[in-house]
Amino acid sequence: MSDSLFTVLRGNPTDAEVAALSTVLTQLDSEARAKAADTRSERNLWGQPGDVFNPSAFRNVRYY
Repeated sequence: MSDSLFTVLRGNPTDAEVAALSTVLTQLDSEARAKAADTRSERNLWGQPGDVFNPSAFRNVRYY
């Protein structure tokens, strides 16, 4: 029994179709791993979901 990345449950794909799907899935996996390991990612200056909202932050805003 071979260690495969996935198993085809229905249909009759050709070897080329299985190879193409395997290549795409491998590329997506490697891109996701590279993005997760990137320490120089872009900073998000909009804050995080756990940040506390300050209702007094815009108290002195003048509306026209």
